Amino acid sequence: MFMSMPLQSQPQQAGFPGKRRKPVLVFSPDPDLAKSLSLLLEEEFEIVCVTRLEHLLPRIEAAIPAVMIIDLFAFPSDVIRELRVLQTSGKRIPIVVLRIKRLMSMEVEQTIREMAEMVLFKPLEGSSVADAIHKVLEIRERLT
Repeated sequence: MFMSMPLQSQPQQAGFPGKRRKPVLVFSPDPDLAKSLSLLLEEEFEIVCVTRLEHLLPRIEAAIPAVMIIDLFAFPSDVIRELRVLQTSGKRIPIVVLRIKRLMSMEVEQTIREMAEMVLFKPLEGSSVADAIHKVLEIRERLT
């Protein structure tokens, strides 16, 4: 017996039939935060979730996200490693940075400002991340 399987369609954006959901990469070294963010955003975006720094660059290259949500590590030395990985990606993908409100070295603060389209400070409000993604995508679309 021959069975025909339906072709998988492109993911569609909730509430917008026929419109493809934008891929968003969520990175957090905290698996619980990564899962929470993914669950909050999965209705509107196609989510790629990464919790280990060594997997970040390969996932950026494979997914080619429209926006990246990057939760910075708590310790400055880890933040520097994380920023280096993002710089080596070589792609100009908009980044929304999530971080705690603590000053780091001038060099690290400058790098964050140069790389991020937007910085959100933790603790976050429920819709603030989705709102930031929409705003960054809207600005990007106007510029292209």
